[in-house]
Amino acid sequence: MPPITRCASSDRTAQLSDHTMSITTKLKRSLVFRLFWLGFGLLLGVPQLMDGILYNMKGELFFGIGMLLVGIRGFLRPVVLSRAMAMQRDAAASDASIGSPVLHGVLSIAMAAALITGLVIKFSNN
Repeated sequence: MPPITRCASSDRTAQLSDHTMSITTKLKRSLVFRLFWLGFGLLLGVPQLMDGILYNMKGELFFGIGMLLVGIRGFLRPVVLSRAMAMQRDAAASDASIGSPVLHGVLSIAMAAALITGLVIKFSNN
């Protein structure tokens, strides 16, 4: 009788389940802070975004997009306020991060650009 070998599809399934498991364990870490930042971004971003769309206000539109990006980035890489105030770099924070550092960098740049653009447009019209 020939030896039983695992096929390539079962190896992929095992890798996928390991990857999924690691995301769920990362989500469980700092879940309260993830939800806080997501809620913060949605609470401040959605009304601004809707005002920008409904009333054709470019400043509110950009600011709303920036705040939504704040929420998304905070969900992917939560900032724990007590550690941030103490200026501690925690290894657990990078372990809890979802996504690549490049993704976080792009989100940070887009977030800052949208917020600054929105504020400049808002205050230049007054």
